[in-house]
Amino acid sequence: MERKALKRRHLFQLGITLVLVVVVSLLAEIKFFRIDLTSEKKHTLSQPSRRLLRELEDVVYVKIYLDGELPAEFVNFRKSIRELMDEFRAYGGEKLQYQFINLYDEPDESIRNRMIGELYDRGLKVTNIQVRDGEGGSSTRTIFPGAIIGYGPFEMPVNLLKNNPSLSHELNLNNSIQTLEYEFARAIHSLTMEEVPRIAFIEGHGELDSLQTHSLMDELKNFFQVDRGYINGNVEALLNYQAVIIARPEHPFSEADKFAIDQYIMQGGKVLFFLDPVHPFADSLSSGTTVALANQVGLEDLLFKYGVRVNYNLVADLQCNYVPVNTAPAGQQARFTMMPWVYHPLLAGPVTHPVTRGLNYVKSQFASSMDTLSGSSGHVTKTVLLATSQASRTRDVPLYINMEEVTVQPDPALYHSANLPVGILLEGVFESFYKNYPVPEGVTPSGWKMIVESEPTSLFILSDGDIAANEVQFEQGAFRAQPLGYDRYTRQTFGNREFIMNVVNYMTDETGLMELRSREFKLRLLNNELISQKSQLLKLKLINTLLPLLLVVISGVFIQVVRRRRYAR
Repeated sequence: MERKALKRRHLFQLGITLVLVVVVSLLAEIKFFRIDLTSEKKHTLSQPSRRLLRELEDVVYVKIYLDGELPAEFVNFRKSIRELMDEFRAYGGEKLQYQFINLYDEPDESIRNRMIGELYDRGLKVTNIQVRDGEGGSSTRTIFPGAIIGYGPFEMPVNLLKNNPSLSHELNLNNSIQTLEYEFARAIHSLTMEEVPRIAFIEGHGELDSLQTHSLMDELKNFFQVDRGYINGNVEALLNYQAVIIARPEHPFSEADKFAIDQYIMQGGKVLFFLDPVHPFADSLSSGTTVALANQVGLEDLLFKYGVRVNYNLVADLQCNYVPVNTAPAGQQARFTMMPWVYHPLLAGPVTHPVTRGLNYVKSQFASSMDTLSGSSGHVTKTVLLATSQASRTRDVPLYINMEEVTVQPDPALYHSANLPVGILLEGVFESFYKNYPVPEGVTPSGWKMIVESEPTSLFILSDGDIAANEVQFEQGAFRAQPLGYDRYTRQTFGNREFIMNVVNYMTDETGLMELRSREFKLRLLNNELISQKSQLLKLKLINTLLPLLLVVISGVFIQVVRRRRYAR
């Protein structure tokens, strides 16, 4: 009787288990869900990403050029990308297709080199790695830690590897992993938009031309329709643009143009001001000396009203870029040496803000400082996005600058200022500069009804217009634009382009995708000091190898003992 009762109980338990499995399967068919057991929800897609993937109308093809033999850290990077793609497929279904490609599967070197050149021309950044061969040696390989995303007839390059020289290799890879979802989701969102938002560069006041802003415009075209044009006092000229860029003006703005910009802001328009408050006549430095003078363009009173005072000075910083200096004695052949130049500060921002998180230094040239005003009108939040280091100073203009200064060791005692603001983001509701003034002459259309308080919007003010200017070199009989942020002397690419793109995307983001850059994954690194000790390393290996086996054996013995006692009755 006891055996029959035990058999019925086991059959009952089996039946309950099968019923539960069927119920869970039916619920899974009705309601899709996933469980993420990581503390920082590393494998959970954000709501904007899930909505984006579920609403795909056509197939998105993702080609990831990171496969084959890779160093251990890149193997982990590839694993993170694959896991993210699987998460994307869980919500996008068959409308999200991805493929990992190994360029070195192509045995013909000439064909492979042509493929590498094509990927570079399409916008993917190259990285060199060391790969070990079967004989214990190593060789250098070129890889593209990025992807090409295609949707219909359109495609977009996505560079996935972040490279901040001030951070360790491990932190750079971790920052790259943290931004993977943002980079892929932003690209897919841009490719699938039915109506492309518009952005405009204002001209007519000596601003940077299309060649000087070619690199920035080329990147902006991945996400916006980019136009250039004059305001001419027309208040309606800017209304169809999601954002407006004023890139290093040199001539004063008319009151009619200033009024048009003010009223554009009052209607919720977003403006990025790249100003040069001080003009140093940098070209004359080739002769050894120059003078830096104030460069007033008439926008300073508007910005003061909105909450920022632009200072007419130059910042000098011990954290700076290098310039070539002729150190050969007079009369001898020129010999150039790279030396730090305090008037070319390397700027950084808050590590927690989505615009500047994990960002490389931003290269500047003859930047000025700014102040935020606590008593400004409206309800505005002010965030410093770019600032100098802990060892900086300001110098008022007019100022004579001599290149001989670069050969003199700076006195650290003079560099007692810290975190001088150079780039400031303003967010909130602004009051019109013209609230208590009549409409200026020359404004069209006539009879414009002034708006005195803005819709919630944002402004960005940068006191160094050169940050937005790419270098232009004469090559093969033509002037060619270099990548924004690239320095031909140090052969480094700084974070200028990525910073400006992050600011633009942050200010114009209506999907919430930009907040993905604020996600933080804990970096759990091995204790290098501990594993460098051979005795400790051997102990850890034994524990990790033998302890799991020992636990399995103990569990098996325990289960056998329990079963024997139960059935012996």
